[in-house]
Amino acid sequence: MLPIKARDKQRLREKTLRCCCCGAPVLLLAGTVAAMTDSLHTVRVTDSWGASNTLVTWQRDADALLELSGMSLRQGDEVHLADYGDSTMSLTIRRAFEVPVEADGESHAAFLCGGTVAEVLEQCGVSLGEHDYTEPSLNTQVSEDTVIQVHRVEYRDTVTTEPIPYETEYVYTSLFYRNPGRTMVMQEGRDGVNEITNRQRVVDGQVESSQVVGVRQTLAPRSLVIKAYAAGAPVSPLAGPEVVNGVPVSYSAVYTGRATGYSSSGGRGSSGLGLHYGTVAVDPSRIPYGTLLYITSTDGRFVYGYAIATDTGTALQSGLALVDLYYETYEESLLNGVKQVNVYVIG
Repeated sequence: MLPIKARDKQRLREKTLRCCCCGAPVLLLAGTVAAMTDSLHTVRVTDSWGASNTLVTWQRDADALLELSGMSLRQGDEVHLADYGDSTMSLTIRRAFEVPVEADGESHAAFLCGGTVAEVLEQCGVSLGEHDYTEPSLNTQVSEDTVIQVHRVEYRDTVTTEPIPYETEYVYTSLFYRNPGRTMVMQEGRDGVNEITNRQRVVDGQVESSQVVGVRQTLAPRSLVIKAYAAGAPVSPLAGPEVVNGVPVSYSAVYTGRATGYSSSGGRGSSGLGLHYGTVAVDPSRIPYGTLLYITSTDGRFVYGYAIATDTGTALQSGLALVDLYYETYEESLLNGVKQVNVYVIG
């Protein structure tokens, strides 16, 4: 419909209206008709689907204009009303589109004219946990083709144990010279235990990946210690001057006599010093306590090695034995037996 022109206004002033009840002529005052015609304006109504309508009316309210146009709104539609100030207006309807959302095995839908994935989730009342994510991502602008998938993510920790294999250590000694194939277990081996923490990434109830996130040793392994024969290997771990051809390079005296062997459950010798491999009992009047010695059999097949005089006994004080060699096991002391040894006094 075209805008009303000035000449048409005069005709309207001259028209006679009839009563809507009885049809009797009703005379309108010229000023009333003029006021009505002066307030009329043209409104162009369109929507984003391509529908359009043109109104000539004195209405300026969007709801009233929509009713006159015969166009209705759906959920999410947006209305924009513009007044251009020259007896023309426009009312534009932006039609919403549906965005489906799949979350937790349920289907949701949002109706909007545009926005981000995050805004769609808010409209649907769907919230995300700390590790959850969406496809497409939250900041993605949605369109009519967008379908949103919410993925629920959780992490599950499982703890398992695995053994730490023990190692085998060999300690060599010349004590077994009478039976070189002999071995002796000095310490039983024992596996250790590691506690393994494994973390699974679970997406929508399915394990997606798994990785080890922690290893903690709850029990240390204990080595198997085996004593075996080696020619010239000393019993004692103590060190001293260099030994050449079974003789220390420096010593002040050498005594030859009987050597016996003994063991005890620990404690200290008569000198107050501790007892361990490398400590021996002597006659302190002949060899003072604390003296460093080097002891080997006269035939060189057995080497006790460097030792310290820390203990004594009646057999030593009576001259029945020159030296009594300490062993940490009773079995080794028996293997020692009685043998002729050279005792070199160092220093």
